Amino acid sequence: MRILKVAWHNIRRSPYQAFAAISMTGLTVYVISLFALVSFGSHVILRSFESKPQIIAYLKDDHKADDVNLLISTLSNSGVVKSSNYVSKTQALELYKQSVGNDPVLLGSITDLGLITADILPASLEVTAKTPDDFPKLVEILQKSDLVSTTPKGKKEIDFPEDVVTELTAWTNAIRVSGLILISLLCFNSVISIVSFVSMKIASRRTEIGTMKLLGAKGWFIVKPFLIESFLYGLCGAFVGWLGAFITILYATPFLAARLTGIIIFPLGWEVHLILFAGLIITFSVLGLISGFLASVRFLRR
Repeated sequence: MRILKVAWHNIRRSPYQAFAAISMTGLTVYVISLFALVSFGSHVILRSFESKPQIIAYLKDDHKADDVNLLISTLSNSGVVKSSNYVSKTQALELYKQSVGNDPVLLGSITDLGLITADILPASLEVTAKTPDDFPKLVEILQKSDLVSTTPKGKKEIDFPEDVVTELTAWTNAIRVSGLILISLLCFNSVISIVSFVSMKIASRRTEIGTMKLLGAKGWFIVKPFLIESFLYGLCGAFVGWLGAFITILYATPFLAARLTGIIIFPLGWEVHLILFAGLIITFSVLGLISGFLASVRFLRR
């Protein structure tokens, strides 16, 4: 308790330095919090795309069940298929109705073409690849199959969003790399800032520390308040930064929820914020303690 009082007294003696240290740490934690949430969101979005049928091959009307099973077996033996699903004409009609809702125009109930029926819709084979890099191998197998229907120009009717998933993967990796670089620089600046502030305080109390040493005080006894002080810088900075990120996400929730419906559930669950809060508090409290230790080592070596 006495050490905490001394550390608090040291902070009050130089409030501007304390504010600068907490602000620098808070800014770092704020950026890390937003980066962590953005990285988490991009990961969820990428997994959502990868979990959906990525390749849809439309089959000829005269296909047979045995031939379809053989094609599915061939795809599975390639070792790059996560899942495959056969969609019959009837199932295709149900999916179509679900996608258009009750629109009478799209359902054909008020047009001269008559009602949309299962006979005019093609059966298909939906294939999910393990990774976007496996697209070419699966597409090659499907293009060689006689079951897959062709356009009047002789092109196989195969749909796959290769460019979308590949681009999303590239953006996700870029966000992670650039975020880690930025976070590393900010963490380094935070540590250097705390080390500098604590070193300045130790230097300003050189006479007082010298007197304590003459009275028999040990080195660790002298530097303990400074260690606690740097620990508090990290703790307070982590809380301020996390709180800023929490408020930012809270105000951005309506904007994000309207654009990510069905992929990420907003508002984010309390467990996400709690895990992030606990991780940041522990990490930056330890970083603050390490910063204080680095500043104190210079004193202990003298």
